[in-house]
Amino acid sequence: MQLLFYILIFFLLSALPDYAELVYLWQLKEYRLDRFRDFLSSVLGRKFLLSYKIIFRPLVFLLLIFSLRTVSVLFIIFSLDILNSAYKLARRRLPRPKFTAKAISLIIFSVIIETVIFSSNLPFFWLLAASRFLILALAVLAVNLPTKLLKKFYLRRAAIKLAGYKNLLVIGVTGSYGKTTVKNFLAQMLSAKFKVVAPPKNINTELGIAKFILKTDFFGADIFVVEMAAYKIWEIKLICNMVRPKIGILTAINEQHLPLFGSIENTQTAKYELLRALPADGLAVINSDNQYCREFTIELKCQVKTFGQSVEVKPDYLISQVRASLNGLEFSAAPDYEIKTKIIGAHNAMNVAPTIIISEYLGLTKADIIKQALKLRLPEATMQLTDYGSSVIIDDSYNSNPEAFKAALKYLADSKTAGKKIVISRGMIELGEASRAAHEEIGKLIAEVADELVIISPDSTAEFRAGAGDSKLKIQTIFEPISLLEYVKKNKNRPNLILLEGRLPEIIKKEIK
Repeated sequence: MQLLFYILIFFLLSALPDYAELVYLWQLKEYRLDRFRDFLSSVLGRKFLLSYKIIFRPLVFLLLIFSLRTVSVLFIIFSLDILNSAYKLARRRLPRPKFTAKAISLIIFSVIIETVIFSSNLPFFWLLAASRFLILALAVLAVNLPTKLLKKFYLRRAAIKLAGYKNLLVIGVTGSYGKTTVKNFLAQMLSAKFKVVAPPKNINTELGIAKFILKTDFFGADIFVVEMAAYKIWEIKLICNMVRPKIGILTAINEQHLPLFGSIENTQTAKYELLRALPADGLAVINSDNQYCREFTIELKCQVKTFGQSVEVKPDYLISQVRASLNGLEFSAAPDYEIKTKIIGAHNAMNVAPTIIISEYLGLTKADIIKQALKLRLPEATMQLTDYGSSVIIDDSYNSNPEAFKAALKYLADSKTAGKKIVISRGMIELGEASRAAHEEIGKLIAEVADELVIISPDSTAEFRAGAGDSKLKIQTIFEPISLLEYVKKNKNRPNLILLEGRLPEIIKKEIK
């Protein structure tokens, strides 16, 4: 009995950190097989497949079973697991998932499966438990089946609830990038006249939106602004069937999530699901600079308004004379607006533009719009300036795509500093075949405007270096979070300007805050 107790303790200390780390990875990919498969095809994914828990643990397990064939195999394996987790914890490389009901269920389910396997007392059967990655993957598949049914239940209930608010105007926002920023700007702009409800942060999937609707009191609300994301055709259509938008914004279409969509045409089809769902008396607001956005506007049954900086395509609202500085952004929006804001980044003129169109359409005066523009604030970790000791950090770590990266580099180039200009980035994810060219282009731009580039993920290292070529740009790779933290701290008392582009380890986020 005492032996069983010790085995149980060792097992739990071994299993819980492992399954928590694996759940964290699945959470990042929203428990989607397509996104996880794309991750495994990346450099970082291949490195994960060659890690201790995926390759070496099963091999050690197999070797020990053939040589010992006793319960001591479990003690040795569990001890190695504990040492591996302890090392990661010491190096701050042991990620933790958000402990949602689904995450906890997956961990418990996986532990139960492994316990049943070991309880069989058949050493060769134990080999099935050697791969916790396989066990958790099976658990995800098993849990996803009832989750799909539960999702349908949530979507139906949310649709019924929202339909009860007859006077609630729903505005949908979609696009390959800029969705969250435009959603936030629109909610801030319209609040001058209306009571506006919008999901926080990046709640933009059908299930996330449905849950938000079910827990939100819309009593007295005039407008519901919904950000809509997708990785496949029909996913935005599901959201539209639930929320019934009357106004839709299409920010832009590019190669983002290309491996999941399969082609840029599929991306275009998916994003257009919002515009095609709008009623005849609705309004579609479209970025006319982007050819994929404007291509099918003639087919829409609703009114269409366009915005853009290209005179050749004749947008309804021409954005010009864009002036960006450290203190804010100013631009003209023809026919009759001179806009001043306190946000940074020249690219944000194109994020403010659709909010001007919709605000005017819904009855805000020119004075209201100009006044609200001065109150606009960017979402968290989106071109946020932060004083960090003697350094200044440009925190653009919310997400990263080619256009946003270029815009951030333009801001970096225009800014002055007594010290160095440093870029810290993991690169851009889910660009598929466009990834190499995109990273090489960004690498070339970084070499033109920065003194140092710190690459924090192996996925984009070769492409960044190829783009930088023989320039004087100092490039280094820091893949260990604790080493990256040490590097960031070294710059705290130096007058440097540091651009953080793309997702960062949690310890870096905590440090700069």
